[in-house]
Amino acid sequence: MKKILTLAFAALLLLSCGGRQTTPEAAVTADEVQLDYSPQIVNVLYFHGTQRCKTCIAVGEIVQEVFTAQFSENKNIVFTEVNTDDPKFKAIAEKYKISWSSLVISKGETITDMTDFAFANAIKDPDALRAEIAKVINTNLSAQ
Repeated sequence: MKKILTLAFAALLLLSCGGRQTTPEAAVTADEVQLDYSPQIVNVLYFHGTQRCKTCIAVGEIVQEVFTAQFSENKNIVFTEVNTDDPKFKAIAEKYKISWSSLVISKGETITDMTDFAFANAIKDPDALRAEIAKVINTNLSAQ
């Protein structure tokens, strides 16, 4: 009798835990960060995890520096630092299929992945990285 009650309780517990499923199409929570994907908006996205190496930190600082110095007054350019470990950025990381440090510049459906260039130059040639970031942003701004 004791075994039957234990099994019945375990079955009831399992059934009650699995009743509600979530899907990727679930509604966005109030805490999730949303981007403006309008065709005139250039999104500059620096993705990183909570733990960052020297190069990751350098990439983030350089992108922030270029944005602040050259583009912060332009309302059509949005810089977003995305912590891939933070659930509020989950939708953005999924949209761009990013799971770790990356640099992406996008406008509408046009996506420029600058990750390789950024990480190759952030420490050894930061001026080249600054120039390339500005060039890609300006190219996206002038594109129709």
